Amino acid sequence: MNDRKLTLPFLSNLGLMLTYRCTTACPHCLVEAGPHRTEQMPLDRCLAWIEEARAYRDGHIQGIALTGGEPFYDLAMLSEVSSRARELGFVVTAVTNAFWASTLQSARDTLRQVPGIRILSISTDVYHQRSIPFRNVRHAIEAAKELDRLYNIAVCTDTKDDPGYQRIAAQIAEIGDAERMRVAMTLPIGRAKQNASSLTYEISSTPAAEACSMANWPVVFPNGDVQACIGPLLTLPPDHPMCLGNANRMKLTEILDRAETNPLLHIIRVWGPRRLVALLEEHGAGEMLPKEYICGSPCDVCYKLMSDERIVRRLGEILDEEEIRQEVAYARIYFLNELAMAEAYGLHTEA
Repeated sequence: MNDRKLTLPFLSNLGLMLTYRCTTACPHCLVEAGPHRTEQMPLDRCLAWIEEARAYRDGHIQGIALTGGEPFYDLAMLSEVSSRARELGFVVTAVTNAFWASTLQSARDTLRQVPGIRILSISTDVYHQRSIPFRNVRHAIEAAKELDRLYNIAVCTDTKDDPGYQRIAAQIAEIGDAERMRVAMTLPIGRAKQNASSLTYEISSTPAAEACSMANWPVVFPNGDVQACIGPLLTLPPDHPMCLGNANRMKLTEILDRAETNPLLHIIRVWGPRRLVALLEEHGAGEMLPKEYICGSPCDVCYKLMSDERIVRRLGEILDEEEIRQEVAYARIYFLNELAMAEAYGLHTEA
């Protein structure tokens, strides 16, 4: 249908942010996690949301991603949640800083207590390594291999020219895992906002062009808020269009169904937030727009737009136009092979 690289289907994965608690308070942390935080997802609600996810559209959701904070902080809860999700047939992923892997034996022992977790996303970078050495990552990887778990390695940096990043990339390459490394940009948001002056970026007046695949999979937070992604928007008050609802006040399934017809969300998925910038310019609202953006970061574009109440309000007016909504619905068919939005609008979907 098109030459675009396909990703996993929309709503095929659901994130659960189990806790804001973490063993360390990294200076770049988006959610400002740390040992002092006490917010945690209630176990009964967490298990109920997993059950709802299993029933959604007869098994449409295939994966559960457990995140934080540090999900391994409360090992008993992590074991119960991941085991239940696995019993229901989900592929379970967990993010971690590998604090529990100070030795190879401790890494083995810990992973054996969470047999439901099939994929690890291990975070390491110059920020994490202030308190958690790379040997922990190596031990976690060795234990994962022994116990037949999949894994990747997540690294944050503001620039790949940073010597610290290059050292870590070399360490990862030395153990033969360069292809498993996933690099994300450190943004001056959350705790990193306090250190923004030390971050190095290229700046442009043109927004990043990339579409956003991270908006494919919503995340439920301890207070029940359901965010369209786990990016910087989660630091904003929950009154922007990428906050999909609250699962304590309405059914999770209703929130997910409503996400199918959220035009702003799907513009970001199809074209990226640069299309929102273009729509504002086309509708005479260019004076509202930011003057500069971080090069290569669609997250920065999205955050700056959603941070401005005037822009959010104007976008709401623009996206209420029937012609634009239909354009988004048909674009989802053409680019992503997704019919749900067009069907909800009663549009013709046959070739």
